[in-house]
Formats: sequence, structure tokens, C-alpha cells
Amino acid sequence: MTVLAHRSATTTAPRAATSRAATSRDVHVWEARVRRILRPVTVELVDGTSAQRHRLVAAGVRRGMLEVPHATASRTDSRADLSELRLEDLLPAAHRELHDLELATAPEPAGSLEGNPDEATVEAHVLRAFSGVSRGRTAWLVPFALPTGALGVLVTDSLVAVLALQERAEVGAGPLRRIEDGAPWTAYVHSVGLPLDDEDGQPVRDDVPWPCGTRFAGELRSGTEVWTCGSPVAWA
Repeated sequence: MTVLAHRSATTTAPRAATSRAATSRDVHVWEARVRRILRPVTVELVDGTSAQRHRLVAAGVRRGMLEVPHATASRTDSRADLSELRLEDLLPAAHRELHDLELATAPEPAGSLEGNPDEATVEAHVLRAFSGVSRGRTAWLVPFALPTGALGVLVTDSLVAVLALQERAEVGAGPLRRIEDGAPWTAYVHSVGLPLDDEDGQPVRDDVPWPCGTRFAGELRSGTEVWTCGSPVAWA
């Protein structure tokens, strides 16, 4: 894949891209367009509830990406415990090292477009890079509001990205309501970059606890859409 823009990996706060005014229809039309490109098995809305976070953490534990601390695992009220645990306490040591490395370093470019390509050329590269990249995976739609007040919507197939964003921003119904009321927002599309199925929907690989594909980052529509790929962490 081609790297169109080189940015630091972060799960704390996305770079302030130029926002665009959007209506609720814009959100749904945009999500449908992204779904057709990425082709995940399903897209789940992140509502910000503790029940959903508990379920996401439990899924991460089953996949081997996360682990429940021993002290928590021995308690009886596991639903409350799982929903309240922070990501840094759930990551196994080896994955925590990878996570910290992602936060501390920028991805190495896999290449670049020659010259000064126009937006149509950039978009063609983005669409090729992301075509079917989420096959066999669940994706999540995450409306969010940063502490600065900036609004965004993230589509990602990374459980780690969802859990990290939940800890650093308001997610769910509140931000979505403000977006539906016409507040400006920025669109983010992210994938770990490792599809599990082929174009016919047949499995081609088993998932791994820390999936990483080829690094890619690109911007469309004057920076109002940010597309990143190749890491569970670096989505903005």
C-alpha cells in the first residue's frame, strides 16, 4: 500500500482536521459508503454504555487481545469490573509494549505518490488500499466529542481503537445528536489492515491478537476525511 500522509500514531486526540457541516443524513450516507468500501461482516454503533463496553472487553479477552487482571477475575461482579477497567490494565505485557511503541513512534512509510497528485488520484489510491480491507471482521461506528468540543465519527475494525477512544472522549448518543443537529464534524476511517476473508467470503487466515497490516495514511476532501490503516492503535 502507499502512504499518502505520514502522521504520528496516537489514540489520545486526533489531529484537528478541517471539519465539515453535516446532517444526520450525511452521517448515514457516509457510513453506508464506507461500509461498501471496507465490506465488514457487520457495523455496530458504539453507544457509550457500560454494558456495551463490558461486552467489547469480554470479546477482546476471548480473542486473546486483552486479559482480565487476576484480582478482577476473582470477583463476582464481573460485569461492573470489566466495564470499568482501563485499556492499560487489560493489555497483556507483550501487547502493552506494542501499544506503547505505537504511541511513541510514527509509522514508517511504505512508499509515496510521486509529484503533487490531484485529489482524484489520491482518492483512487485510498479506495484501492481500503477495498475489502475489513472482510471477515466487525466494524464499529463511533460518534465522539473531544474535550475541546470537536466532533468526529470513526469507523474502525479495531477493538483497541474503540476502547481507547471511549476513555478519551465522550462517545455515543450525545455526540451523535449534536452531529444530527448540524454541528461540524470530521470523518475518520481506520482498519488494522488484515482482512480475514477473501472476496467470496471464504476464510483465508485466522485472526491474531495484535493484527497489523501495511501502513497507510491518507486524507480526502481537503482534510475532512482521514483514512488510516495497518495498526490497531494509529487511527488519526
